[in-house]
Amino acid sequence: MFFALVFVTSFAGPMYGVLFGVPDILEHLTQMAFMSLTGGMMIWGFEILFIPSRYGEPFRRLPFFSAVMARVVFVAVAVTINGPLGILILDGVFNPLASFELGVKLYLYVAAVVFLLFSITQIVRIVGPRVLGNILIGRYRRPKSEERIFLFLDIKDSTPLSEKLGDIGVQELIARFFFDITEPILEWGGEVHRYIGDEVVVTWFMDQGLENSRCLRCCFAIQDRIRQRSPRYLELFGTVPEFRIGLHGGPVVAAQCGDVKQEIVFFGDTINTTARIEQYCKVADRDLLVSGDLWERLPKSENWQSEVTGSVVLRGRREEMKLVHVNRGDPQ
Repeated sequence: MFFALVFVTSFAGPMYGVLFGVPDILEHLTQMAFMSLTGGMMIWGFEILFIPSRYGEPFRRLPFFSAVMARVVFVAVAVTINGPLGILILDGVFNPLASFELGVKLYLYVAAVVFLLFSITQIVRIVGPRVLGNILIGRYRRPKSEERIFLFLDIKDSTPLSEKLGDIGVQELIARFFFDITEPILEWGGEVHRYIGDEVVVTWFMDQGLENSRCLRCCFAIQDRIRQRSPRYLELFGTVPEFRIGLHGGPVVAAQCGDVKQEIVFFGDTINTTARIEQYCKVADRDLLVSGDLWERLPKSENWQSEVTGSVVLRGRREEMKLVHVNRGDPQ
């Protein structure tokens, strides 16, 4: 995606020359294309590489309009630097006022283009890139069978938290919690499927989730992230949220549903079973339970410790199912 956006941006300079009638445009075509290319690398490096990282968290927390305007300011700075830098590289001449000499039209042009592109990327973040991509290509216009892994995570004791913090306070805690765990989810290839109250549902295609035990490592990464952020939670809320995780995989049916508001939904026993496993964590007094079937398919590690809870009959089911409690030693 980064290289594709940089490639598209490389045409912005020549397009500016055409729109605003730059004299001797053919003589400056290479220069404008090169400056557009280097500018695109700066701009999209900031957007695609920096913003999603942990260092870009303050930008991700900004409201929509403020986030877009912050990017426009960054782009203005990038344009100011990029002009003199491009001329220095191509012509060997350093002119610190090169960008300003092109006038305010350049900045308005770049600001308009970037505002449009960054607004689109913000909308993609709101909808979810995978969901939006699947809707656009019509992947699930017809129901489709898939093998997937699901992770159900539920915050413990949400009712006592509401009594302690109030409705607004507990919602602020939940919103911060979901924000904080997004990075480890994405880092291990998970897709946030849905938020339901104080619960989040994450999914992987089966082969992707099994590779290097991504789905299980994601659970540990979430635990690490909240542990690292615990001082901040204590400062803001006087408590650190605790949570339970259920992990299971199997066949599901995926389909695109809705009209005005469209989304991808999953149907099947795998979904219900994963929810029941997460709920059984409370009965078993465990923070992380994995279905026996999924555990047998996961690559193992010496750093993990497993304990079979035995065969249990989950609520709403007749068949027994083996569940495995997994933990590890010191965070890696």
